[in-house]
Amino acid sequence: MLLPNSRSSFKTSQRPSAREVLMWAESLEALLSNQYGLAVFRHFLRSEYNEDNLDFWLAVEKFKATCSRSEMADRATKIYEEFVSRGASRQVDVGWNVLDATDGGVRLGVEPTSFQMAQNQIFRRMEADSYPRFLKSQLYARLAGWDTGPSSKHMELEK
Repeated sequence: MLLPNSRSSFKTSQRPSAREVLMWAESLEALLSNQYGLAVFRHFLRSEYNEDNLDFWLAVEKFKATCSRSEMADRATKIYEEFVSRGASRQVDVGWNVLDATDGGVRLGVEPTSFQMAQNQIFRRMEADSYPRFLKSQLYARLAGWDTGPSSKHMELEK
C-alpha cells in the first residue's frame, strides 16, 4: 500500500467528516490510507514520543515502491541504519530473530521484501498497541464528534 505524504499539514487537508473519521476505526489500514488520518495518527504518536514505528513502516512502504535498484539500495541502507541495525538512532523493536533475518536479507542483496518481516511485526505492534490507544484518545473522540463540549481537553492540530 503506497501512502500519501505523512508529513502533510492539517491545514492543507480538508478536515474529514465525522463519518469518515469513524471509518478509521475499521482498521489501522483504513486509518493509514487516509491522508488526514495518517497526519492525525502521526500527531497522536508524536504527543506520546512514539512515532518511530510509524516512520519505519512508512519508510518501508516508500522503499517497496522504489523502481531503481540503486535507489532501492540507498534507501535500504538508510532504513537499516536509522531503524533496524543494532545501535540505530531510532531502533524499532522487532526481536532478535527478525533483526537477524532482516540483517541477512539486506546484506545478501536488497529486494522489495528485504524489510517485510520487520514491517509486518511493526504493523502488528501498532495495531495491537498505539492504534487502540489512538481510538480511545480525546483527539479521536473530538474528530468523531463524540467529545465537543467546552470541558474537553483541547489539542491544537495545526501546530
